[in-house]
Parts: sequence; structure tokens; C-alpha cells
Amino acid sequence: MKKFLSLVLALVMTMSLVTVSAGAKDFTDSSKITYSEAVDVMSAVKVIDGYAEGDFRPTATLTRGAAAKIICNLILGPTTASALVADAAPYKDVPTNHTFAGYIAYCQKEGIISGYADGTFRPANTLTGYAFMKMLLGALGYDSSIEGYTGGKNWSMLVGKRGTALTTLRPAGTILVDGKRLDVSSQGDYIEKSAPVIIVRVEGSKIFVEQTKE
Repeated sequence: MKKFLSLVLALVMTMSLVTVSAGAKDFTDSSKITYSEAVDVMSAVKVIDGYAEGDFRPTATLTRGAAAKIICNLILGPTTASALVADAAPYKDVPTNHTFAGYIAYCQKEGIISGYADGTFRPANTLTGYAFMKMLLGALGYDSSIEGYTGGKNWSMLVGKRGTALTTLRPAGTILVDGKRLDVSSQGDYIEKSAPVIIVRVEGSKIFVEQTKE
């Protein structure tokens, strides 16, 4: 946690040196942006750049592919991030010429993101705030096993964790993750006992998993 807080402090100090008015992008729908100062700062340092049409669309939902780009811009800087390429398709639904292929390939290599059990990444799928927070923490080097924070009953922090089915999931059952037993439900599919699984979604105290190929 200390590393995370240090990085956040460093980011805030860096942002304080930015002349926002000089570098912020003038979005055509700026009057609709509630958190204009935050958008101006992130735009000025080119972490976000809006849409090709010149608008920001503040009420639009974030996709998994766009989230990967934002993560790369944050940790590598926009110049280095924009040069990222995928030598091979990181997932079967993300060909090397996909708009976000380079970003997704980098995040996959660094262990920041993971795909689905069927070998897809589904870059156009929307991302929950919890899932994006997990990506951000991973990008900052946060490791719960080292930092010692388990989140109590904040089960959303488990999204992306991998484990093993201790019982058959039909769809409810029990899995083992990091040495802990969790009551979960499969995301629609029947999962055999001992099968490898990944936590893909959390709704309140309900945890949903999918089978992986491991």
C-alpha cells in the first residue's frame, strides 16, 4: 500500500506542475463535462484524448480496449504507448491490426489484464468501475499478497483472480483462491470439480466465475 500511496502522491505533484490551460483539449461537448478540471488535466498530459469527432462523451461507458490504452498512457507516457504494437494476436478476437492491439498485448504481458475462458478479450465490452480500479492497481504494481490488504468484504477486489473449483459448479459451488474458500456461481456454464477458474464479475456479495484453459 505504501508504494501505491507514493505513486499517487508523485502523480499529484506532477499534475500540479502542468499548465492545464495550455495543453488541455477543447472538447466540443465541454459544457456537458461535470469534472472538467480532472478531464483538463488528463487531457493536457495526453492520457485521454476523446473521440475522433472532437467530443469527450462524458456519459459514455468505458470499453475494455479503451481502458488498456489509458493504462498504457499512464504508465508509459503517450509517446511510448502510441508506438506499441502486437507481434502476435494477444487474444483470438484481437488481431494484430486491431485499434487497441498494442495496448492490450502490453497489458497482457505485464499481467495487468486477463481474458476469458474461451480465449477472447472482448475489447468492445464495457468495464465496471471496480474492474478498471483493479487494472489501475495492477499497473501501479499493487500485489495484495505482499501489501497485506484483502479488502474485507469488498469482494470486487477479487475480479481477475484465478483459482480451482473445489466442487462442481451448477451453477453455484465453492472455489479455492489464494488458499481461501469462496462461494461462487458460474457465469452460466456448468463447471466440473477441479477445473481452473477465473473471477470475472462481482455483484454485491455475489461472485461469478468462468472456466479457464489452464
